[in-house]
Parts: sequence; C-alpha cells; structure tokens
Amino acid sequence: MITLAVDGRGLWDGSQTRGIGVYLTQLVEGLRTHADIRTVVLARPGTGLPAGAELRPVRRSTNRRLADLEHELLLPRELTAVGADVGHGPGQHPPRRAPVPWLQNVHDLTPLTYDDPTYAGDRRRWRRMAPRLRRAAGVITGSRFSAGQVHTLLGIPTDRIHVIAHAAGPAFRPTGEAPAEPPYLLYVGAWGPHKGFAEAFAVVGRLADLGYPHSLKVAGHQDTWMRARVEELRARSPRPERVEILGYVDDLAALYRRATALVVSSRAEGFGLPAVEAMACGTPVVAFANTALTEVVDEGGVLVDDGDVDAFVAALRRVLDSERERLELSQRALARARSFSWERAVAAHADLYRATASSR
Repeated sequence: MITLAVDGRGLWDGSQTRGIGVYLTQLVEGLRTHADIRTVVLARPGTGLPAGAELRPVRRSTNRRLADLEHELLLPRELTAVGADVGHGPGQHPPRRAPVPWLQNVHDLTPLTYDDPTYAGDRRRWRRMAPRLRRAAGVITGSRFSAGQVHTLLGIPTDRIHVIAHAAGPAFRPTGEAPAEPPYLLYVGAWGPHKGFAEAFAVVGRLADLGYPHSLKVAGHQDTWMRARVEELRARSPRPERVEILGYVDDLAALYRRATALVVSSRAEGFGLPAVEAMACGTPVVAFANTALTEVVDEGGVLVDDGDVDAFVAALRRVLDSERERLELSQRALARARSFSWERAVAAHADLYRATASSR
C-alpha cells in the first residue's frame, strides 16, 4: 500500500470552481479505483473533500501570505505524520523542502511569457520557485506545450516532466438539447490579462453589426477585482448590451449544450479545459491558434490565426449560417473529446505515484 499525500489547498483557496479545483477533485475521486493507493488530502478542517479521500486536518490561514508561510514551515511535519510515501502538489505552491519524493504540477507559465505589468509579481514568484521545481521528483503538466515551457524556462530535465492531459467530467455529455432561443455564444473562464475578453467582446460586437442576434454569455467565477476588470472591458466594448456576465454557473454543462458555439479567444493557455468540456458536449469550438490550444483543440474545432478578430468572426459566421457546418463541427468535437479521459489520466497519475514511491 502506497500512502499519497495531496496538498488540498485548491479545495478551499478560491480555486474550487476553477481548473485546479476541478483537476484535484477528478483526480482524488478517480484514485478510489486504485486500491493500492491510500489518498490523504492535507486540508483545512471542514473542507469538502471528493469521495474516497481521507482528510488530514492542517492549519492554514485565510490570509494568503500567512498560508504560504504555514505551508513552508508545517508541510514537512505533516507529510511525516501521515506516513506519506510520495507527495503531490496539484496547485502552484511547490514546497521548499519535503521529506518524501514530491511531484508538482505546473499548469502554465503564462506570467513568464505574456508581457503584461499585472504579472510582474507572478514573474518574480516563478523565478523564486524554479529551484524548488528542479529539486522535485517530477513535474506534471497537462500538455506538450506546457512541458516544453517547463523545460525551456525553468530548466527541468525532460525525463522528469510528465504530460498527463486533463478531460471533461461525466456531466459534460450531449443530451440532444436544441440551441437556445434567443441564441448565444459562450465564453468560459476567469479574468486574466491574457484571457482575450476584449477580443471576445469585439467578436460579438462585429456579429451584432452584421445583423446576427447572438449575445455572448460569460461564465466562470470572478472575484470582486476580476469582475471589475471584466465590467470595464464590457463598458468599452462596441456592443456592451450583447455581453452578459454570469459569474459562476452551477450547471455549466447545460450552458455549453445550448450555446451555438464556444468562443475561445484566450491568447495563452497551458491546457484549455473549457474547450475540452465544450467538445465533450458536442458544442462547436472556435479558438485562436496559440500555445496549448492548437494541441488540445486540434481537429475538434476551428482554429484561426492568433489575435485575428476578423478571421474569428468569419469562422463563426460559417457555423451560424449553416446547420450542416454546425452539425459537422459538433461531430468533430465529440470525436476529439473522446481522446481525453479522466480514467486514463488518473491511471497515469497512479503509475507515476507508484514509480516515484519505489524510487525512494
């Protein structure tokens, strides 16, 4: 029996409904089928855990900086206390030291490559964290693109980088629902300088000017500061009345299924989970061809030149004007989505845990 200790910070620090929280939940739930792995989640008391996980209560402040300090000081003792054979950090907090082999996720390195002053602090942080990642037993990424960045930008040897793609959860499946009336396009994601909100708003504005009735629904948890940035962009957009900011949505799968298409206007992604979720629902996807999106969307959607709003509008018009085009793209999306599987992803993680523990 292998004891796996997982840093559960992504289940309480605001990441629960974002990519890290989704990844952590699917991973821990999936590990239930691997009877030789005991999964212990290090989390604050009262944290809601995925089924099959064992809670190890840890002391962590609600203040981010203090929580970081507690993570630094207390984690080694916590790993020893649970008898861990291997540790895993699914978030963005590699420990300074660990008494057992440590595996750390790097979901993306956008702050090191996307030139925006908002990321100045994150750039400094990644440079401080690089030596910790080089000491880790392994680094897990969701795409070959991110793996290349980890090697090039952080100096991690390729033999210690493990690419394990994410997938859509079981709720993201087609059910035969008709597109909504009035029709809408969908954008899913939290605000960031690289997320392409301005481009998405420009696209729906152009379509409105061309006589299309579609609005753009924006789904995804935004904290107060993020929401303000999105509202500012909407206010400056050509047709703000066509943009609806929903925030967090409980039944995201239904929102995908009824959308005419998913707009993926992000300028940088380490993976691109919304694209996979939309494809799994059979929803047409139009995306900028950049970073990991080219790899993830592939033949399952329409990829247009990065940053080219005119090309994006033209691609969407083909979907909006032709039911045949929409149905064909829906079938391509479903076929592409089948290449991603949480069952296979969890099995790959389990194999990595076993190999890492046996190397002690």
